[in-house]
Amino acid sequence: MHWLGVAELASADPVAVVEHQLARIAALNPALKAFTAVDAQGARAGARLTAGMPLPLRGVTIGVKANIDVAGLVTTAGVAGRTMPATEDAAMVAALRAAGAIILGHVNMHEAALGATTDNPFHGRTENPHRRGRTPGGSSGGSGAAVAAGLCTVALGTDTLGSVRIPAAYNGIYGLKPSNGLLDERGLAYLCARLDSIGPLARSVADLAAVAAVMMPLGTPRLVSRIATFADVEASTMEPAVRAGYEAAKRALRGLGHTVEALPLAEIDFKKARLGGFLEAAREGADHFAADRVAGHISPDFAALLDFAAAAPLTLHQAGAAAASHARDAVLAALEKADLLLLPTAPQAAFGHGSAPVNQADFTALANLAGVPALSLPSGVDHDGLPVAVQLIGRHGDEVTLLAMAAKLDAVLQAYRRPEFEMEKN
Repeated sequence: MHWLGVAELASADPVAVVEHQLARIAALNPALKAFTAVDAQGARAGARLTAGMPLPLRGVTIGVKANIDVAGLVTTAGVAGRTMPATEDAAMVAALRAAGAIILGHVNMHEAALGATTDNPFHGRTENPHRRGRTPGGSSGGSGAAVAAGLCTVALGTDTLGSVRIPAAYNGIYGLKPSNGLLDERGLAYLCARLDSIGPLARSVADLAAVAAVMMPLGTPRLVSRIATFADVEASTMEPAVRAGYEAAKRALRGLGHTVEALPLAEIDFKKARLGGFLEAAREGADHFAADRVAGHISPDFAALLDFAAAAPLTLHQAGAAAASHARDAVLAALEKADLLLLPTAPQAAFGHGSAPVNQADFTALANLAGVPALSLPSGVDHDGLPVAVQLIGRHGDEVTLLAMAAKLDAVLQAYRRPEFEMEKN
């Protein structure tokens, strides 16, 4: 039952589904540490309320990242010491409930959403369901791990520089970052308002599309003919399996009748562009989490990141902002010439806890800086059996075309694999 998708759950008994999911969370979450708060009472009430009702998400269970309000739960945003429960659901959570979805609770995240490992000093280290000891990514690592492990049907995450798509890639599932400013984000504890987007993670493109249809307006897909890549990306360092998955995606798209071309644009400095986004997020985050810092509720590592951004010389801020602006312009210019962009999601597969590479968001940050939608989908596995992924990037507000093309590409790649994780065997 825990592997059922949105369409299959339409004919299932929501009460039975919830009981099954709560039992699975109880059995697996102590090792996985994906959920930080489970609202069993609320989930059971939601199941009873929606049973027999013809709603688009009836029986669909949802985990919500801990920086998004769920009525009755404390919105920790991954820091310590917060005790006041939210008085109402965030706008997107309310929309999902109204469509019949059942909210199971809050899932773990990287502290304050400023990082990509979800090794949280206060709420636990989330494990990757594909391999114990490996990161689930972040900052929406709990969202990715919970969906991949079958603890919920779909999860909500947030994406500032890749924080939905990186966990989707590392956990071998699907993640959508919507266009910036498209969704009603009331009830989100922001890290950086300009860059943040709430987005869903799921085990299929169809499930992403079903949830997206509730979260945002979806029209009719455009006809796609030309797909672009960046020569700068192709020249970048990435693990062999990532490159192989990227090449497989290009071949698949050409096989579907699309032109795939590497655009010879002015050089993109991925490191500096990512740095520009990080500095902007850290500066704004310092304001959002000022009270938590004064109360001693943030970790030394998070404090060090905020201090680095605050003390960075003006020249570094200027260089980062210029690189970020150049990357934004390059993406938007490419989307005028092509219908969609294709890039790897992350340059590597999930790595061991304790050693995070600095380039994780090199490719994902581009969509945030440009404010456009992006979708990550599995493209293969590495020599160790860990997932790798590619992402499609579309024009602002055109999520429907992105979803339609992702479904076609996914049907050819067929790269999704359920995890064979140790927690289920023990």
